Amino acid sequence: MFLAKVSKIVHSTAKHEAYSGKPVFIVQPIDPNGEPKGDEWVAVDYVGSGIGDIVVCGGAPGVAKDVFGLDLAPIRTLIMAIVDHIDYRDID
Repeated sequence: MFLAKVSKIVHSTAKHEAYSGKPVFIVQPIDPNGEPKGDEWVAVDYVGSGIGDIVVCGGAPGVAKDVFGLDLAPIRTLIMAIVDHIDYRDID
């Protein structure tokens, strides 16, 4: 799992039926301070997030298949939670 910021919505004229009715976004992984960390990912929304939201992303093989009740789900990353607040401490 990783923290990310939802940055863009993905629009397409043709897509796999597993994506039907599900919002697809580009997410930018971030560190706890909100700084970009690594490359952007494509993620399917499961919780109603929107552009600018800080979210928790992830997904093990087969999770999307179970979550959406699909026979075939070529979905690698899910948006699984919207983050309200980040509270952490550096531990040496």
